[in-house]
Amino acid sequence: MSINLIDLLTYRNNNVLNRYKKDYPNNKLSAEQAFEELMKFFWLNIQHEVDKKEFPHKKDLDFIVGIHSEMKEIDDMWHTFLLFTKDYISFCKKYIGKYFHHTPSVDSKKITKEEFKIDFSRFLSYVYDHLKKETVEKWFGPLLIEET
Repeated sequence: MSINLIDLLTYRNNNVLNRYKKDYPNNKLSAEQAFEELMKFFWLNIQHEVDKKEFPHKKDLDFIVGIHSEMKEIDDMWHTFLLFTKDYISFCKKYIGKYFHHTPSVDSKKITKEEFKIDFSRFLSYVYDHLKKETVEKWFGPLLIEET
């Protein structure tokens, strides 16, 4: 199931935005920015699922779409949204077509630094290709690569 990014980016929930402002007044991302980035993250997850089903043998899709430590403020927004359970469930049903679980990492499978590097590189490339440089920089900071 493919979802429309524009639909997600036009969705707003003032209760969630106001609660985030109250709970995270010192975050760098405003409530509106954090909410927008969360919508992009949701879209990216779903798009990645779609792409993996369509191209199951494509190696550059072999990575985990997850919240990294640099994305803490986006995760803060997700936690805030989850507090409004009825709104979150309604949003998921209408915009995503299923309940989108927030599953914390459980370090059950350790990966090597090299495996992490490959996974993270593929993830960054996917974000860059689908959501552009500005999103990568909002999520992870300024890029250290030169554009060609």
